[in-house]
Amino acid sequence: MATDWLVDELLFWALESSEGDTTYWMRIQSWVPSTPDASEDAGQRAVSILMGQELVVGKRAITHEVVEFALTPVGVREAGRRFEAVRSRRERLAYAENAILTWVFETVLPSRPVELIDFIGSPAGYFYASKLTAEEVTEAATSLVELKMLTTTGGPLTGVWLAPEGRACVMSGQPVREYMRPHGTHLIQNIHSGGVGAQGLDVHQHSGDQGTGAS
Repeated sequence: MATDWLVDELLFWALESSEGDTTYWMRIQSWVPSTPDASEDAGQRAVSILMGQELVVGKRAITHEVVEFALTPVGVREAGRRFEAVRSRRERLAYAENAILTWVFETVLPSRPVELIDFIGSPAGYFYASKLTAEEVTEAATSLVELKMLTTTGGPLTGVWLAPEGRACVMSGQPVREYMRPHGTHLIQNIHSGGVGAQGLDVHQHSGDQGTGAS
C-alpha cells in the first residue's frame, strides 16, 4: 500500500512537537512541509486525512479550515508504529517490493519499459515520509526479478516490464510475499459406516486449501 508522505510527515511532526501528549494542541500553520513544492493547502489536506483516520482531532475556524489539532491516543500509537517501521530494514524492503510492483503495473506501456530511476522521485518512492534509497530500490527490484514478477533490460535502476506473475500478484490484491506463500493442502476423510468391521466403509479423500490467514 502506497503511503502519503506529506500526511506521514505531519503525523511525525505532531508526535515530536507534542511528545505524545494528547492534550497538546498545535496550530496547523506552524507546520512547514519539507518540500517547497507543497501546495498552499497541503496542511489542510494532510490534517483532514488524519482526522478522517481518527489519528487527530481538530478545531475549525468559521471558514471551516482546521486551525488547531491534537493527537488522539490512537494517533500516538500509530505514529510510534510508523516511526519504528521506517527504521526497520525488513519493512522498508517489503514496502519497496509492493510499491515498485504496483507502480510498474500502473505506469508501464506495452511498447516500452519504465525506468526505475523515475520511481525514486515519485510519491510511491516514500515509505512513511522517508524516501527509499537507490540501494533499497535496487535490492527490491532484484528480488522481484528473481521471483519472476518483473523482467529487466539491464542493470540496476534500468527499464523493467511487468511479467505475467507480477500482474497476477497485483490483480490478486495481495502483498508480494503473501502472494508467493505456498498454499498447503490437507486430506479430509469422510467415512460412512455400513456393515460389519471394515466392510462397508466408504472413504473419500480430497485435498483442500489449508489457508494462510491472509486478509
